[in-house]
Amino acid sequence: MIKKIFFLVVILYLSNCGYNPIYLKKNDTNLSIKNYQITGNKSINKSIISYLNLKTNNNANAKYSLKLDSTRLVETVAKDKVGNASVYKTIIRVEILISEGANIIKKRTFTADFIYNNNPNKFDLFQYERNIEKNLINNLSEKIFIFLTT
Repeated sequence: MIKKIFFLVVILYLSNCGYNPIYLKKNDTNLSIKNYQITGNKSINKSIISYLNLKTNNNANAKYSLKLDSTRLVETVAKDKVGNASVYKTIIRVEILISEGANIIKKRTFTADFIYNNNPNKFDLFQYERNIEKNLINNLSEKIFIFLTT
């Protein structure tokens, strides 16, 4: 309770001197999206759109189009003496493009990766990989949010 009060006091103090924290209004990206196009890995794209709370807006103020292209790649980094994979690397790449008509307003590629050891229990390995992917997507979503709001 004391931490919450302290946090609110700090925010009020900083807002009086012109500072505006980005995460305070996380659901407001101030970006009016006319439509968006997603290509690549659908689950990654849906997670990012859900995180950013993007919705299409068909009114006259909506003028931007958003294109989201994502890929997920699992590479073998190291092998043991027998030739079986012992270390993996998961890489998630997301390219985002914001355009107004034919003009490109913003374009950027975000990449996140994680290296981990193989697990002989394939179910545990699969669950671990899903958890890694979720964490990487959340990390990338935060970076994309900052990119869109600045």
